[in-house]
Amino acid sequence: MNRTAGRNIFVIDLEKVLGSSGPAAFAAKSKSAHMSGIWIRVGRGVSPDPNLALKYLPGVRQELANVGVGLWGWHVPFCANPTAATTEAAKVLKWVDDAGLAGIVIDAERTNENPRFQGGAEEAEIYTGALVLGLKQRGCGIAFSSHDQPQLHTDLPFKTFLDHIQDICPQVYYRSSDPAARLAKSVHDYKNLVLPAEFALRYKPTGNITMKDDIPFPDVGTCLEATKTFITLVKQANYQSYSFWCWDTAPEQIWRLFNTTPA
Repeated sequence: MNRTAGRNIFVIDLEKVLGSSGPAAFAAKSKSAHMSGIWIRVGRGVSPDPNLALKYLPGVRQELANVGVGLWGWHVPFCANPTAATTEAAKVLKWVDDAGLAGIVIDAERTNENPRFQGGAEEAEIYTGALVLGLKQRGCGIAFSSHDQPQLHTDLPFKTFLDHIQDICPQVYYRSSDPAARLAKSVHDYKNLVLPAEFALRYKPTGNITMKDDIPFPDVGTCLEATKTFITLVKQANYQSYSFWCWDTAPEQIWRLFNTTPA
């Protein structure tokens, strides 16, 4: 089964990120930044994301493949009941086929801000089990994105998800120049959920590079310093992969840092 590797980045709105540049320029920028994977939003619940209807999507996938960068999707499951969980999993697999994606990142969170994962362990089992089986049959990958500190979200069935999914990509969304403390809390919590011998191979954290929305850095300098430190910490811990949230709201200066910092 395909696994996440190297440096990856989330994309919310692919059309916005592309801007006036075409697929070839987008792929070249991704390659120069030492990206292994570009993760685009594919849907929320049963609703497909506009990214899937973008006329440039086939070209983006091909140009990324030409430079050795994978195109993954990320999905926000709602799974209010077993029927919904089954339907959502089937929808995601269809979107994978239609868009020719290399894998799916499940963005399962429990928040009050907007509809997120509404089910329990049964719904998580149905949804995740169907996705893992379907993606494995397709030779695609799967990863789990969620809160960075499970102990603060005990109503989410983390263990059910992690019993099926190897790659753990928690959202370590620090906003200071030193992400060490926040990363340490996340590591502590997830070590309680997986076998110690597997941890370094499965834990693949997501760092923060956003200047807008609900987790902004106070200034660009702080963002850049935090990013450098986060990459250093990941390498020191010998984690196999990491990612960033997100391309859409990152400062332009981040690309020079990525270009000059090996993954």
